[in-house]
Amino acid sequence: MLTQRSTADAPAQAGVAWLDRLWHRSLAPQIHRWRIGTRLAAMMALAAAVAVALTAWGVRGLGESAESLHRVYQERMKPVRMLSQIAQHMLANQHQLQMALARLPLSGHPSTGRSAAQLDAATAHNAASAIERNVQTIDTLWHAYVERIAPNSAEQGLAERFARKRTDYLQLAMAPALAALRNLDAAQTLERAASARQYYERANEDIQALIDLQFDSALAAYETGMLRYQNTRTLALIALPTAMLALGLLGLWQIRSITHPLRAVIAVFHRMAQGRLDSAIAVPGRDEVSTLLNELQTLQYRLADNERAIHRLAYYDVLTDLPNRRRLRERIEDALQTRTAPLAHRALLLLDLDHFKTINDTLGHEVGDEFLRETTQRLQAVVQPPHFVARIGGDEFVVLTGALDTDYSHALACAHALAQQLLAALAAPCQMAGHTLHGSTSIGVCMFRPGSATIKELLKRADLAMYQAKSAGRNQACAFDPAMQARLEESTALTAALHQGLQNDEFSLHFQPQVDAQGHPLGAEVLLRWKHPQQGLIPPSRFIPLAESSGLIVPIGHWVLRQACMQLKVWEAERHTERLELAVNVSARQFRQPDFAMQVVQALQETGANPSRLVLELTESLAMEDLDDTTTKMELLRSHGIRFALDDFGTGFSSLSVLRQLPLQVLKIDGSFVRDIASHGGSAPIVSTIMGLARDLGLQVVAEGVETFAQHQALRTQQCPCFQGYLFSRPLPLAEFDNWLHASISLATRDQP
Repeated sequence: MLTQRSTADAPAQAGVAWLDRLWHRSLAPQIHRWRIGTRLAAMMALAAAVAVALTAWGVRGLGESAESLHRVYQERMKPVRMLSQIAQHMLANQHQLQMALARLPLSGHPSTGRSAAQLDAATAHNAASAIERNVQTIDTLWHAYVERIAPNSAEQGLAERFARKRTDYLQLAMAPALAALRNLDAAQTLERAASARQYYERANEDIQALIDLQFDSALAAYETGMLRYQNTRTLALIALPTAMLALGLLGLWQIRSITHPLRAVIAVFHRMAQGRLDSAIAVPGRDEVSTLLNELQTLQYRLADNERAIHRLAYYDVLTDLPNRRRLRERIEDALQTRTAPLAHRALLLLDLDHFKTINDTLGHEVGDEFLRETTQRLQAVVQPPHFVARIGGDEFVVLTGALDTDYSHALACAHALAQQLLAALAAPCQMAGHTLHGSTSIGVCMFRPGSATIKELLKRADLAMYQAKSAGRNQACAFDPAMQARLEESTALTAALHQGLQNDEFSLHFQPQVDAQGHPLGAEVLLRWKHPQQGLIPPSRFIPLAESSGLIVPIGHWVLRQACMQLKVWEAERHTERLELAVNVSARQFRQPDFAMQVVQALQETGANPSRLVLELTESLAMEDLDDTTTKMELLRSHGIRFALDDFGTGFSSLSVLRQLPLQVLKIDGSFVRDIASHGGSAPIVSTIMGLARDLGLQVVAEGVETFAQHQALRTQQCPCFQGYLFSRPLPLAEFDNWLHASISLATRDQP
């Protein structure tokens, strides 16, 4: 078998080889000069000519065959179709009855022996309508069939017998079944369906006999037509393969003329997908594929240009042309994965320009951009290979050093030396937009070795060190050490605990008395205390700055204010405490809330406290920050009877003109002036000046931090009317403060004449 197949394939293989030689030596160079459209048009014209010839040749024989078969169809096959349709419609009636019964629930089905249930109305109606249409169609088809029957033939006898059975089927089976369906009677429908099935089977035997008779008659006519068809078919089988072979060879020729250059195009695309955008492209001729290759060559050049531009955008900063954050991460990753011995230390320096936002806000973003470009030039002048500099944000730059030294101390000294060079270069003044700008920079330094940390950890450490440099006064470099991380983690944990503390009611108020010159109580200052469940009492100096930075000072301050108002209301009920005042410190962040004034008023209204007994203490820096906003809020609250005190007076930069604008009632002398008021050459003149200023402005004075009898006497000499400090009492919880009040009031009553 294999030998026979190989022998049969030999001529075909020889033909393909000859065609291939003909193509490459003679035809290919000429074909590529013709346009593909021209070649396809010629191919289509040739195929059309062959098709016309074959069609004309076969039409005559096929026409005769068609005429013979048409007679078979008209005389015999059409009656067969009519009889088949009658049988199909009779069978469809049986199906409709079964479908109507199929929708009947099992519990009510007559076959189960349970109580009968009605048929589904919609299903029964649809089945009855379909059966009526089928009966009408059967009548129409039967009458049409009867008209074609030849008299005195075997077909006529069979037809008369089927007609009788058809009548019985329609009258004795289908008519009662339709009535049962219309009445929705499941039992009757089931019974009539069984009867209809019997009548259908009897009638179906006769109609099948008629169909067989028609098929026998048609067979003789069909054989005559098939004889003519076989003759035509034999001729077609000879001519058609010949034409197909010729057209196939022409098509193969045409396909090769198109696919060969397209393979070249695909190869070019494949190389382009691999990033090889400099591959040479051969253009074979002037047809459409050659035009495509020309355009592809142009596209290749443009893609190469675009790839270079995209790479630049992806890895370099547009403004400064420095490597960006993405490129920096790759370089850090390479540095962390280096495993060459010995493992030298390297450094990551994070630079943040001090007060860059001020330049943008005052001189505009164009000047800010120019300042960044000038900064870049200065950085590049200092940072030379193997060091690496990148811009990672608006005013943030990073320097990644090369290998410094295997000794940590020496490597750290090298990093600090580089940082000092950077500070000096960036601190030099520069002329820009008619202004002389004096820049400064805060630098965070993080030392590392390959494999010692992740990129995220390095950047976090450098960022932490940079903020340490800013906190230390800016324009300096600070190196990361583990203690910084510990302090950060401690602050983070304490901030999280602050959230829980506010929810778990861990805060309380302490009250430090304010007394007159004789020591009689005038009121108190409210001081916040926090008792942590595990750490115990946490000093305000630790948690207040965290509350300020996290924004928790706003809800905490509102809680303090409300508790103070509630306490004022309690004191109003007692004769000996009804005139006491409460001073509440207000943080800058709390005061700057747009609805601060309304919160204070709402707290007073909800508690019913007397507004005139509430004193809100503001610092000088807070009052001076936004004078218009401060004055507006103070005037609004003053209209409700609330009083204001300026805390830590003398340590800020407020002027007399500003003090006159603020609706103040109290000045609090800072404890730093009280501390050495009794010593020679101390702050007594300053306190005297403050007292005179207060009298001129009509303000009450409270001296804070009074701890000794000598301080008290010196202040009394200055005619200070109100005192606060440890000499009289430390801040007390409410219960202890109440005891102190009772003791002070009893003592004052006993001293009265």
